[in-house]
Amino acid sequence: MRVIAVVNQKGGSGKTTSAVNLSAVLAARGQRTLLIDLDPQGHCGVALGVPVSRIEVGIESALMQGAGSALLDEGLLWEPTPGLALAPCTVQLAALEAPGGPLQDAPDRDRRLAALLDRLAPRFDWCLIDCPPHIGLLVFNALRACDEAIIPIETGYFALRAADRQVATIRTVAERLGRSIAIRVLPTLVRGSSRISQDILASIRRNFGDDVVPTMIHEHDVLREAAGFGQPVTEYAPTSDARRDFDRLAEWLLLNATSVQRAGGVPAGSADAPDAALMAQLTAPRASTRAVEPPLVEMPDAVDAPSHGEGRLGEVAARLRSAASSAPRNAPMDRSA
Repeated sequence: MRVIAVVNQKGGSGKTTSAVNLSAVLAARGQRTLLIDLDPQGHCGVALGVPVSRIEVGIESALMQGAGSALLDEGLLWEPTPGLALAPCTVQLAALEAPGGPLQDAPDRDRRLAALLDRLAPRFDWCLIDCPPHIGLLVFNALRACDEAIIPIETGYFALRAADRQVATIRTVAERLGRSIAIRVLPTLVRGSSRISQDILASIRRNFGDDVVPTMIHEHDVLREAAGFGQPVTEYAPTSDARRDFDRLAEWLLLNATSVQRAGGVPAGSADAPDAALMAQLTAPRASTRAVEPPLVEMPDAVDAPSHGEGRLGEVAARLRSAASSAPRNAPMDRSA
């Protein structure tokens, strides 16, 4: 199983949108795909139409129980679209890395996710982890478990300023954890007609060289619409330019497998759990980092009418009415049978 952490400390980078839609595209290509929502905001479930009120257990419960958790076989995983399994979270996930949280004193506190994935590995070809927009115990777990990290970087001025620190932080954590993690810098929210967007895209390529994925995710209104209806772009707009962007990303990843393949368990000689000094250094609040990502669910309103056209607004309104009257279409996966 190939494990990818999607991580960026800066909110609004397209992190969750990238994780959700890349997972859906891989599943549509016949790849057995697992998506883990490790962000306490729970936006992966929202974007895939999993009703929050029906999530009885989340990934936090499995992390607390450890590798022997029965939830991996029944109760945790949902199948929101064919071939894609989602391990959702609830707000209780935030308590795991809060000061004095239940895992803080556990000797394997940063290895719980890796142990869970060892058990799940025979069932999946890919695992994508949507990380929270800050460095803490949850991100340590993701980086301990992954083979590679995708860092979505918005082609905006402030995102570029923070990008160097983001990449350096991940390298520092990986080194401390004894992991060799391939870095994939992914330009997102690229505005093709914007001069500043193109200038920043060129700067990203100069700064990060071969770490930059040779494809990008453009800014698409349809991605926000799809999230609002609880559907991946593969279902909401399967012939759209947005779908093609994620298809190109999936194709590149399939053709460029990382040399750091998961062999199961924690690598020999890997470091112990991160020391308190490192965690304090990396998790200290900074003025330039927002702790909460803007809401993923964002629907166009009347102000945006000129950019959508009357036809698109009418279609969106009709879909909203239909979605509001329809029953939830998802149910937890049961592997006990």
